[in-house]
Amino acid sequence: MIRVIIALACLLSSAGAWAAQEKQPADPSPTIPSFDYQAAYAHEIKPHRRTIPLAGVSSGGDQLRITLTVSPAGDVLDAKAEGEERDLKLWPDLRPEVLRWKFIPFQVDGRPVTASAEEYVDLVPPERFPSVHVPAPAIRPDSKIDIALSRSMCYGRCPVYKVLVSTKGIVFDGEAYVAAEGRHTGTVDPSAVRALARKFVAADFYSMRSEYRASVTDNSTYTLSISIDGHKKQVVDYVGSWEGMPQAISELEDDVDALAHTNRWIKGPQQ
Repeated sequence: MIRVIIALACLLSSAGAWAAQEKQPADPSPTIPSFDYQAAYAHEIKPHRRTIPLAGVSSGGDQLRITLTVSPAGDVLDAKAEGEERDLKLWPDLRPEVLRWKFIPFQVDGRPVTASAEEYVDLVPPERFPSVHVPAPAIRPDSKIDIALSRSMCYGRCPVYKVLVSTKGIVFDGEAYVAAEGRHTGTVDPSAVRALARKFVAADFYSMRSEYRASVTDNSTYTLSISIDGHKKQVVDYVGSWEGMPQAISELEDDVDALAHTNRWIKGPQQ
């Protein structure tokens, strides 16, 4: 009888302890600071492809929203995707590249922190490379190079400008939604311009189609051209990635902006 009473007491004691544990709230997960897409964009380190060509995509326009966990060193620790079910089926093929992205460390009170960051991936068809090769002009040590990029109006506040980078210098013409409208000039090392021209040649730019145009509206048109000793090639990019435009063209557009430091006129001197 005593053993029964002791056993019952132990049972009741264990049940009470279990009930007490059930009533206690679970330890809250530590929260980490979140950064929106604009902040994430400003922290990206190249190469960083948000537009990713992928087999199985027949047309552009599909997108996945990505939530990243980024370490204090700027490495992607985890990535989760949201989107249409048909697009999420492609996520396993995209995730390895996303996990290789690098960021300038996110900071809170001046200290690098583990952070949650919002990103997006645009799904586009595989790149369609030129089927016919057009030889590019040779680039000599004294070659005269003109590289031009223009970005047109869109349905929104897209920066509208033209920039010419040549072996003679830089000319920027800001038209709308830029910090510095009008004509502005800058200097550039001619050897750096010729080095960029060699990237055009390496990308087989002279063999590209003259236009890559998607069947959408309200977007900005980018026009990129190069002239090597008078031999000119121009490519019009209107959401070209949706039509299989090689990624190299978008990269060359960004390279022109980078060499010309156009952000000083687009966003202002703080850039």
